[in-house]
Amino acid sequence: MSGMDEAVSFFNSYLDADYAGNLAVRSESDEVLKERQIASRGFWHSTLNAPLSPGFGRPVGMPSEELARLAAKMNPVRRRLFLVAEYDDVEWGALYAGYIGGRGRTVQSYGGLLYAAGINGELKIIASYKEDIDKVPPPLRWCHSQGVEITLSGNPVAIRPLEVPTGRIAHKQDWEAFRNAGGDR
Repeated sequence: MSGMDEAVSFFNSYLDADYAGNLAVRSESDEVLKERQIASRGFWHSTLNAPLSPGFGRPVGMPSEELARLAAKMNPVRRRLFLVAEYDDVEWGALYAGYIGGRGRTVQSYGGLLYAAGINGELKIIASYKEDIDKVPPPLRWCHSQGVEITLSGNPVAIRPLEVPTGRIAHKQDWEAFRNAGGDR
């Protein structure tokens, strides 16, 4: 399996764990939810200086009536993986950027940008970014959310476009620019 294939599989596995966690928020016991959070954390490389945490949770001991109200409001859908780009980074070596969809109504749009690198022989998410909504695209801009801050020093060495985001024109244009710059490698 190539590094890019491994990265695509890794990000998809993370999105599966994220989806299972969001389902647990709606309907599972606190113990099951905690197991899902632990599983999600297994994809992250968090340090004291660069903390990361799963994007799902709820208060412990939530009464069943409140849980039912929460479940009625939530629209759990599995987030999509739109594109993976590989960078040759001075600090991290092979660094993979996974462009993922949002939740609920924004599932067809970019909802985040995750960076993964090899940590002790395994891919781990080291940073999370969100779209910088204060900057008008193009180009699409991202701002740091969690983890280490990434400074890219060049263009991607490989690009794997997977699914075009259709929720926002700027996201589709960004995806197409990546696809046209490097194709499927």
